[in-house]
Amino acid sequence: METTRSSFTPEMSKGRTGISYRFLFPGPGLFQCSLTGLVFDVTRESEVTYKTLIWDPLVLQPAHKVAGGPLFGIECPQDSIRQLHLLHCEPEPALVSDSISVVHITDDGMSIIQPLEITETHVVVDVPHLSAFGLVWDLVERFFNYMTKPVRGQVLLFLRNRPRPILSVMLLPGNVPLHDVKVQHAASEYIEAPSFCYFHKGQKYSLSSAPHDFKIQPARAEFFENYGPNYHPTFEIILTTNAEEVMLMVQDPEETRVWEHDLRLPASSSADSPGGSPLQMGNSASAEKLRLARTNFIDKVSNPVLNKLLDELQHVTVLTDAEGEAARAKPRDEKARDLIDMVRKKGAEASSKMIAVFYANDPYLCKELGLL
Repeated sequence: METTRSSFTPEMSKGRTGISYRFLFPGPGLFQCSLTGLVFDVTRESEVTYKTLIWDPLVLQPAHKVAGGPLFGIECPQDSIRQLHLLHCEPEPALVSDSISVVHITDDGMSIIQPLEITETHVVVDVPHLSAFGLVWDLVERFFNYMTKPVRGQVLLFLRNRPRPILSVMLLPGNVPLHDVKVQHAASEYIEAPSFCYFHKGQKYSLSSAPHDFKIQPARAEFFENYGPNYHPTFEIILTTNAEEVMLMVQDPEETRVWEHDLRLPASSSADSPGGSPLQMGNSASAEKLRLARTNFIDKVSNPVLNKLLDELQHVTVLTDAEGEAARAKPRDEKARDLIDMVRKKGAEASSKMIAVFYANDPYLCKELGLL
């Protein structure tokens, strides 16, 4: 049985090249970073620092590999980390397990580490010694999978108000750390919204709105697995009307909706007015919202939706694998009770993520329970 993981939020510091993370492990165990999804298996009390690095395609090409996740530079003076778990974005990892590996990059060159295990959310490897680690795909196998299998993706929204309100929409792989994107858009306001969806690499997607009188550019954009160093907007929407709400929809080439979200706009303010955001954000007291909705959530949420919530909350590291598996084995009402109570106890950020995932999977019940 898997050792219980302890979730932690590291200290962050912003440098010229991005964000650095730091955490002091209190002793041996499994520790999961709530911001990057990294899991550290450590043997004793120690300190770790880590940050995302820039991939060099010229290093990967001779080995016929392509990046499948961020590249992390990791340091631990006490040399106490024996295993790493790196977050992947494969919805069916068992079908592609032969194609996934981890690269270990040092001053002496690059080596390939074969996984010890591939879970529903992570790739587990032994750590020979610390330097740079990143998830990679076999180039030939990945090309085949690009054509046939989607990856877990995320849609991120950022708002800037000057000279007029513009909403930036980004389509990214699901294992790109949110805070790495935020640091590049510090002048914009991050809009929390349900972000989870599936994309096919190489397909062109379009963004549309209802009502239709917002200017959106470009008309179509290709999804690719962007792991930095730059996270530019995929689409931009110029907000020019006084509509009270707008529905955003991302569509694939067959015009099938792969993601949608209803943004509420305050009726009392103009999108062209200089003061205030045109987007009405949800109540920040998300844990309190879950508390008030708890009884009805337990009574009404369906078992398929519960299982989707568990899957996605594990993927975004709100829940550990052990927590998700323990809840999944229980009857529906106990599963619902355990889930909402576990997430509430993890605080406002975890509660906000649960509400976002819940809305993405059952928007009608989410609204009925007053969570939006």
